[in-house]
Amino acid sequence: MPDQKKGDSKHLPVTSSVEVRHLVGPVADDTVLAILKCDASVEDLEVAASYVQGEGSALDRVGHPMIGKVAQLYDILSADQLYAGTDER
Repeated sequence: MPDQKKGDSKHLPVTSSVEVRHLVGPVADDTVLAILKCDASVEDLEVAASYVQGEGSALDRVGHPMIGKVAQLYDILSADQLYAGTDER
């Protein structure tokens, strides 16, 4: 196992439904499974969750483009009933 430094936790993969729901709220079980299959990091999921919740302005997002896993997670989250209709893309 590689040495982990303090502050590296955001780069760790999300590995449980508890983690997913802690980061994004009470989403459906199928949403949790889809997120876990992505093998996303905590940081990826936090960024996608902030986008789907409409946090920040378009200018704030310039430094964090929605590509790769973040875009995939955004699509998964935006399809969930909890976030349906809050599309900010």
